[in-house]
Amino acid sequence: MNPEQEMQEEMPAEQMPAEEMPADAQMDAQQEQIMQIAQTAPMPEKPYSYKAIDKMADAMNEFVGSVTPEMQAAEYNPPEGESKLDGPLPPEVYVPFAVIMGFISQTGDAKFEKFIIQPESLVSDTALAKATANFKRMQKDKKLLEALQGPAEMEEEEDTGMSDAEMETGRGMPDDTDAEDEEIMQMM
Repeated sequence: MNPEQEMQEEMPAEQMPAEEMPADAQMDAQQEQIMQIAQTAPMPEKPYSYKAIDKMADAMNEFVGSVTPEMQAAEYNPPEGESKLDGPLPPEVYVPFAVIMGFISQTGDAKFEKFIIQPESLVSDTALAKATANFKRMQKDKKLLEALQGPAEMEEEEDTGMSDAEMETGRGMPDDTDAEDEEIMQMM
C-alpha cells in the first residue's frame, strides 16, 4: 500500500477533499449536511397549512427553473386528506430554501440583499406567503438570475480579455505583429 492510500484510510471521509472521496462517502457527507440543515428548520407559531407550503415549493421550483432549467429544487407533495402541519417544514422544502438563500448571500452584491429571507424566519403561513412572493420577484430580476448562473459564463468572458464592443468590431487583436510579439506568443 502506498503512503497516499494509507493517509486516505486514516483520514475520515468528511476531511478528505471531495474529489478524493469515494462516491458512497460523498453521498453520506451530503446526506449529513442535508440533515444538519433540516434540523435548523423552526417550529411554526401555529400549524402551517399544506396549501401555503405547496405554493412556496412551486414558486421555489419556478425560480430554480429560471436559473437552471434542468433542475428542480423541491420535490414536495402534501399528504392527501390533511390540511395542517404542526411541525417544522419538511426537509425537501426547507433545505433547498436555505441553500438558495445561502447562494444569494454569497453573491456579495448589496443589490440582492433585499431578496434574502432568513430561513429561521419561516414560522407562519404569512412568512411562507412572503417567501413565495419573494421567489416571484427574484425570478423577474435578470441581474440576480445572471449572478446565480454566472461563474461559467463570466469565466468565458474573462478568457477572451475583450469587451463585447471589442468583440463586435474585431478590435483588441492587432492585424500586424512584430518580432517581439511573435517571440512572446511562442513562449506561451
